[in-house]
Amino acid sequence: MSNSTRNFSIIAHIDAGKSTLADRMLEITGTVQSDKITPQLLDTNPIERERGITIKLAPVAMMYKGFTLNLIDTPGHVDFNYEVERALQACEGALLLVDATKGVQAQTVANLRLAKNLGLTIIPVVNKIDAPLADVPAATRQIKQLLNITTEPFLISAKTGEGVENLLDHIISNLPSPRTRNLAPTTNNSPLFQALVFNSTFDTHLGVIAFVKIISGDLHTGDKLEFLSSGQSLVSSEIGIFSPGRTPQKTLTTGNVGYIITGIKDIRRVLVGDTLCLATQSKLVTPIPGFRKIHPNVFLDLYPAEGSQYRDLIDALEKLKLNDSSLTTQGINSPILGQGVKVGFLGMLHAEVVGERLEREFNLPVISVSPSVEYKVRLRHGDEKIFSSAADFPDPVLIAEGFEPIAAVNIVVTSPYVGAVMELCQDLRGDLINVSYLDELVEIEYLLPLIEVITALHDSLKSVTQGFGSLDYELAGWQKAELVKLEVLLNHEIFAPMSVITVKQKAYAKGKKMAEKLKEAIPRQQFEIPIQVTIGGQIISRETIKAYRKDVDSKLHGGDFTRNLKLLKKQKKGKARMKQFGRVSVPQEAFLAIAKS
Repeated sequence: MSNSTRNFSIIAHIDAGKSTLADRMLEITGTVQSDKITPQLLDTNPIERERGITIKLAPVAMMYKGFTLNLIDTPGHVDFNYEVERALQACEGALLLVDATKGVQAQTVANLRLAKNLGLTIIPVVNKIDAPLADVPAATRQIKQLLNITTEPFLISAKTGEGVENLLDHIISNLPSPRTRNLAPTTNNSPLFQALVFNSTFDTHLGVIAFVKIISGDLHTGDKLEFLSSGQSLVSSEIGIFSPGRTPQKTLTTGNVGYIITGIKDIRRVLVGDTLCLATQSKLVTPIPGFRKIHPNVFLDLYPAEGSQYRDLIDALEKLKLNDSSLTTQGINSPILGQGVKVGFLGMLHAEVVGERLEREFNLPVISVSPSVEYKVRLRHGDEKIFSSAADFPDPVLIAEGFEPIAAVNIVVTSPYVGAVMELCQDLRGDLINVSYLDELVEIEYLLPLIEVITALHDSLKSVTQGFGSLDYELAGWQKAELVKLEVLLNHEIFAPMSVITVKQKAYAKGKKMAEKLKEAIPRQQFEIPIQVTIGGQIISRETIKAYRKDVDSKLHGGDFTRNLKLLKKQKKGKARMKQFGRVSVPQEAFLAIAKS
């Protein structure tokens, strides 16, 4: 194990300057020439650059003053929390970055907890000290109170580079070198080889490239390896480090962060968080703790805007899954929208990014149907059923108990907005857990139904706090709920893609809102369209879209009024016939209206 290696990550809320700080470090250490530095260099996806967010973690090795500094740039958004957790497990330290213009935010607190639970050394840093709106004293007080320390945090400007050299020197002198775990020695008294897989990507020619942190032992090109959880075997055809591109090496030693070209053609066989060992030692090596399979939280039904593009949609999603193993897909069929795919996402931002990539990279605009979460019911004969689609909702007569997923939500706001936030959470069926004060900020913890978090909380929180509130959440199990299925009838026919699952206590209000929003979103047509929302056949809400009317008697000039009646009756019969056989045209806006109702 080399004492000249330091592995660290940068943790912060979205838009606190993580990627900009990474750029300055690459520049100062000479890893990338200053004339070749582009903003957000480690963010390779154009969407990351445009939105100013990091979606995929990115490791890079920097040589500085005789030390190897392995930085893992992590996402900040709650949707990619599992990537942050895996990245932190590959580190010994973390820079806790706080934006001087905004202070401590919800994901700052959440990511700090992750780092503390993993026993990482924390270095507090306040960024954007040169910004016009910076309040450095307040940000300093908050970070000191959060960490319960008396020492001053590092004050830097990632944009100009001010203070970054001092920070690099502090990383070298204060972060521990990589730790080895207590492993049984092999017969020749050398440590067993053990590596953590903290990310993976796919290359068309090379197959899956696994990102690894060597926990103990040495890895050589051509070694026969095995994944402990999946049992998948492979040969390390090429190994190396990132600087920032792939740089081949003959050997990776304890503490190194690098990559292995596996040659495996299916990314689902390489599980993030899995333990890698030599094939001959698989019975001796113990798995690294903390591994779990990534499970989607949000489900959307995607249909191609053009029905003939279904195969193109399947192919596009399969290509996206090659570099995003958290996506899950399942074919579905709708009598109205045709063939589509039920896709599982980590959260709504994840869903937005995938939708944008489908349209931009594959020229595939899609119709996305109302987001849902997984629900659970216990049937009267004792079986349990978990489902996410309204189409799979069991007959209510068979249900003994229903359950919905809940989330532990952490919200950070300034004190003037506490009342509005608590009122919002109560309206969304939340249970207050704790309120704590951090200088001028207030941290509020609630238990909320997951469906309320993903569909309503985020936008509403920004509204009631005038943009100052931030939130983070994690799944926290199940709670009992009386589940019902709301069905939408358009022109007296069930429109299955708009069916949603909700709890009975909110069903009537939700049904009324759905009908009203659909009336606004569906354009008027040549015949009258009744919109009805039902529970088990009982209509709970109705709206009517009036038909266009042609002035059929405008051409009449004088004469008996019965001539007018004759033409109006004829028009009425035509409208009735059109209503009987007419097909309601439903635009994408109507589906978005249901999603936000």
